[in-house]
Amino acid sequence: MDSKSAFVFDTNFIIENLNLKEVVTNLSDKFSVYVTQVSIDERISQKYLDLKNKYDKLIKLTEDYRGIASIRITTPLEKRVQTEKELTQKGYIDLFGEHIIPFSSNDITFAKILDRVYKKIPPFLSVDGASDKGFKDSLIWVSLLEFFKENGESDVVFVTNDNGFRKNAEILCQEFTEYTGKSIAIKDNGYYKTLSEIKEVEPPQTKKDTPLPDVNQLREKVHEVIYSLCGVNSEDYWGNPDWDRTFTLSQKVDSAYMEVVFAHLKQDIRDNLFETTIPAEKILGLDDRVKNGVSIPMSALESALSLYEEINRRLPDYLPQFYSAAASIINGNYVEPRLSDDDEDNLPF
Repeated sequence: MDSKSAFVFDTNFIIENLNLKEVVTNLSDKFSVYVTQVSIDERISQKYLDLKNKYDKLIKLTEDYRGIASIRITTPLEKRVQTEKELTQKGYIDLFGEHIIPFSSNDITFAKILDRVYKKIPPFLSVDGASDKGFKDSLIWVSLLEFFKENGESDVVFVTNDNGFRKNAEILCQEFTEYTGKSIAIKDNGYYKTLSEIKEVEPPQTKKDTPLPDVNQLREKVHEVIYSLCGVNSEDYWGNPDWDRTFTLSQKVDSAYMEVVFAHLKQDIRDNLFETTIPAEKILGLDDRVKNGVSIPMSALESALSLYEEINRRLPDYLPQFYSAAASIINGNYVEPRLSDDDEDNLPF
C-alpha cells in the first residue's frame, strides 16, 4: 500500500493559491501532489483571453485616437500567446514533473465525454447555462479515472469548489472506486487550509548544514561571460576606447525568463552555427522587451553556453542562483522609457 495519498486540485484551487510551489512544499510530507493537464490548459486559456483583451484595447485606442496618437504593436498576439504558453507549461513541468495527469484527446475519450454530456452524467450539471462548465469538469473527471486506473496512489483526495463535483460527490466517489479499484474523497478548497494549519504547529525540523561550494573564480567568470552578452568594446570617431550595447530592455527580466533563454541557447546557436554575430532579439527576445543594438558575437554566446553547461554539470542545485545572477547582469541594459513633452500631450493616458 502506498505510504502517501494523492492530492489533486481543480483549476479554481489554482486561482485561490497561485503560489503552487508553497502548496507542494506544505503537502509533500503526506501527499503526492498532482495537477491535471486540463487545468493547465485552462490557465493557459485564461492568460490568452487576458492578452487578447489587452490587444483589443490597443486596437480600440488606435481607432479612437487616430490623428492624435499612434500605437505600434511590436509583437503579434500569436507570438506573445505562444511564449506565454511555453512559459506556463514549463513552469508546471518544473514543479510537478511526472505528476501532471494527462488528457487523451483520442476518439474513445471524446466519445466518453460526449456520452456524459448528453446523459447529464456528473460532474455535468443539468442546469441552465452549465454546458461549458460541465464539459470542462467532465474532461478533468475522465482524466482522473483513466490515470488512476493504471497509475498513482491507492487513496486520492480531489479538492475543488465546483458544485458539479461537490453536489455529486457520493456518485462520483462510487464510480471512481468501481472503475479504478481505488478510493477518492472530494473536498472543498478549504480542506487545504486545515492541512496547512496542522502542519504549522508541527515542530520545525533541523536541516543538515552543508558547506557552501568555493565559487570565487566561477563568480567572476559568471559576471564576465554574461556581461559580454550586454555589449562589445569599440572605438569612437577619434580612436578612443568605447563600449556599444548589444541591446536595451524596456522591461527587466527575472530568473524564470533567463531559465528559458538558457534552455533554448544551444538550439539557437545551432540554428545560426555559421554566423559570426547574432541580433540580441533572436537570443533574448522572448517577448517585445528587447531592442537590438549591435549584434552579439557568436563567441560570447558560445562562452555563455559553456558556462551554463559547466554549472549544470558541477552545481545543478545552484542553477536558480545562476539564473538570478544572469538576470541582474542583463538588467544592466534596462532603459526606463521616457516621454517627451509632446508625447505627454498626445498620448491618451
